[in-house]
Amino acid sequence: MPSFALGPLANRPPQYQNQYTLVNENGRLRFAALSRRALALPNEILGEIFVYCLREPEPDGHPFGILPKLDPNDAPLVLCAVCRRWREIALTTPGLWGSFSIQQDSVLSDSGADYVEFCRTWLSRAGITPVSIEFEAWVEHKRVLSLLEVIGGLAQRWQRAWLTFDSDLLKALRLPEAGKFPFLEQLALGTSFSELSLSFCDAPRLRDVYLVETTPQIRLPWHQLTSYETCTVLVPLFLQILGDAPNLVDARFGIEGTLAPSLPNIVIPLVRLQLLKLGSGLYEDPLPMTILNCLEVPALQDLTLSFLHHQANSDASPFLSFVSRSSFQLHTLALSLMPVDTEALIECLKATPTVVDLKLRIRRRINVNTVLVRFTGRSNSFLPKLETFHLVFSTFGVSGVTPTTSSLFIDMLCWRWSMVGSARLRSFELDHFHIDLGKTIRSHPEYRRLRKEGMSLRVESGGYDYSHHDSFML
Repeated sequence: MPSFALGPLANRPPQYQNQYTLVNENGRLRFAALSRRALALPNEILGEIFVYCLREPEPDGHPFGILPKLDPNDAPLVLCAVCRRWREIALTTPGLWGSFSIQQDSVLSDSGADYVEFCRTWLSRAGITPVSIEFEAWVEHKRVLSLLEVIGGLAQRWQRAWLTFDSDLLKALRLPEAGKFPFLEQLALGTSFSELSLSFCDAPRLRDVYLVETTPQIRLPWHQLTSYETCTVLVPLFLQILGDAPNLVDARFGIEGTLAPSLPNIVIPLVRLQLLKLGSGLYEDPLPMTILNCLEVPALQDLTLSFLHHQANSDASPFLSFVSRSSFQLHTLALSLMPVDTEALIECLKATPTVVDLKLRIRRRINVNTVLVRFTGRSNSFLPKLETFHLVFSTFGVSGVTPTTSSLFIDMLCWRWSMVGSARLRSFELDHFHIDLGKTIRSHPEYRRLRKEGMSLRVESGGYDYSHHDSFML
């Protein structure tokens, strides 16, 4: 975010001149004494500058980021507190009021009626400009329903919509018929809508979609989507989605169901796909790996496959075949609880020599010492471009941890730091549940030397997010 200099202060010593800006390097408003030149700015120009003071959505694990919460110390409210002129300009600048995060706790509080009216007033100031709205609500309360009517009334001006409700509340939105959303760019629906029929097919700008559950009742302009994420999708519908979305660049799916009946003998070309994340559902079938047989992704750069800890070992040939027939230069690879034995896992890693960033969560049946040995030694053929490595031990532990395991870790770090003719490992993270192992690694003099020389190292016990949703999938 650029800064806008307001010029020297009048009647002040030279050391105070030219040191204040309206917007600092983080895009936040910084108050400054105003010069005559600043006061002479036309209202329209000052209003445009004010828009640059707005905070951008914050990532926080959300697919499109979280809209900033209401804060009197941030724009636009802080602008209204500077002086009468700034207040008048702020209140008549629609671009300052086009995004809002509605809080259910505030709606249901004792002063909730005033808060609802405040929300109405805020959004009304946006005039006819596009709006971005975030609202999570699970209580069927008259104030909640009142706000849903307001949000639904603005539907044809949605630019970004983050909506998480119970399906009964979703009905209160009264969305436009024929799916007409002329400004909609990003859509996130965190609700179960298996009984509803929703259409967003007439949304010419829609590119990014996040859905908790995908069913045939949701109609989207698949052909124009570049980013799509869903928590759960059945296998047949997953294949249908990919077949209808040739322009996908970023795709993240949690896959439910089983392989019975077997997958069709088809190959779906996704020539623009750069990021693919496939997570397993609640069933025994290792769906993410098997589905690779159906995909052709020549531009893929980032691949994540996430499985369940209770899945039995399976054949690694779908992954090896997928890699061997592809022309992509894979940069990032994340494998979580891949259901293969130790030797098969090593073969999968060996088959991806272009990987720079590796994330690996290994199962109980994997012998960690055998894996570490492959990262150690003078051979440059095993992951020669590796620069960052994040290793996670499952909560159920891993086999093969012995008193020599810590030495193997240190040897691996030293070899990879001093690689000749290959990339140098610059960052290593280990999340584990072996407290003694972590202490031994951190206390080793070579570990301290590597940190001093600039290698980024983090060895922690239980630092990884072991929740139901795999962190590699976020």
